[in-house]
Amino acid sequence: MPRPGERKAARRALTGVVGAGTFLAAMFVTSAAAPLPSDGGVTVTLNDYCQDSGAVGRLADGRTVYCTQVQNTDAFVWSFSRNPIPRDPNTRGYTCDGDACHWPDGTAVPNYQRCGVLCGEPPTNGDVQSGLYDCLRAGAEFEECERRIR
Repeated sequence: MPRPGERKAARRALTGVVGAGTFLAAMFVTSAAAPLPSDGGVTVTLNDYCQDSGAVGRLADGRTVYCTQVQNTDAFVWSFSRNPIPRDPNTRGYTCDGDACHWPDGTAVPNYQRCGVLCGEPPTNGDVQSGLYDCLRAGAEFEECERRIR
């Protein structure tokens, strides 16, 4: 007959095994409930900071984005372009709605001072004149649009 100390140790071991099994089962069920996009990329938000240069993500609408460096900085953001972008979209001094961008005092931001569709803003004159805006609006990926307008 096992001694009281041996029974206690056996009970602890059994509790540990059952607890570990329950934890692993919960982990697998949770990971199965959150499917990744079909290419394995993660769902991200345009302009959010990221860490893995060159990583591929997907926006909620399915468009491909890349973890891209902001020129002359150590910052990386999710962008349509694989190439470094000229300015950090998170440090803009203005806000945009669906139609225009405005400084805090309400004045319009001139197009030449904005990032445009590359940063998820309303298109600049250059975005429209180059055909980039129409190409993206038609559903093509950024890289395809970039090839078309070169």
